[in-house]
Amino acid sequence: MGVFSGIETLFFILGALTTLGIQGIVYLKKVRGAGNQSLVLSGISLFLFLFALAWSVSSVLENEHQAANMGLLFFGLPAVLLAGMAWKKLPPAGKKTT
Repeated sequence: MGVFSGIETLFFILGALTTLGIQGIVYLKKVRGAGNQSLVLSGISLFLFLFALAWSVSSVLENEHQAANMGLLFFGLPAVLLAGMAWKKLPPAGKKTT
């Protein structure tokens, strides 16, 4: 067995992904000039994606595979849909709106 258990590894990965996600949202605001609507959709999508990941990994660690699949479907699918909506609302690359 390694240094970290499954749940400790999960929280480490969640922390890293949260940091990267917030940096991505800041990038959208500063470089791409994203509007408030796109930023809110991106934030909700990030939260749902991280929640789906945490739900699914913890369910697999508890040997509840059906709950893991339902977590991906119930929380992961809306995260992908909201991310797509946020992407469509971004201004074209190179055009920064103020």
